[in-house]
Amino acid sequence: MQDVERPGDDPSWYPHWAVDTVRFSDQDAVGHVNNVAFAAYVETGRVAFGHQLRWGGDPGSSFILARLAIDYRAEGHYPGEIRVGTRLTHVGRTSFTTSHGVFKDGTCLATAQCVLVHARDGGPAPIEGALRADLEGMLPPPDPGPPTG
Repeated sequence: MQDVERPGDDPSWYPHWAVDTVRFSDQDAVGHVNNVAFAAYVETGRVAFGHQLRWGGDPGSSFILARLAIDYRAEGHYPGEIRVGTRLTHVGRTSFTTSHGVFKDGTCLATAQCVLVHARDGGPAPIEGALRADLEGMLPPPDPGPPTG
């Protein structure tokens, strides 16, 4: 399965959106939105994206967050609304990767990548059947590259 480029600060890159609120408690001692709050904003986007999937609710199956990487791009401040864009960027044998953009007032405050592992019976499990079809259907089309000729 193809990998898609790293997350960007262009909102049009993200097809899935969720909204969160900058809470007073999200600030650090100097009034900036702190790093823990950014992880929570990304969680809002990741969970909203997960609700869009239709994997049938296999009771013995779950997704475990294995990796979260956040790149901070600008300061954020209280109060305000946060928009979290999400894009599926890779589907592997037992995991998939999502990329996220965290925006406030049109400015990209952070980008992030998450790796989620499909788990069953205490360990990684293959992504198969309808779940794989749903995930692969959410991948963006391959980039044709620059025009030739």
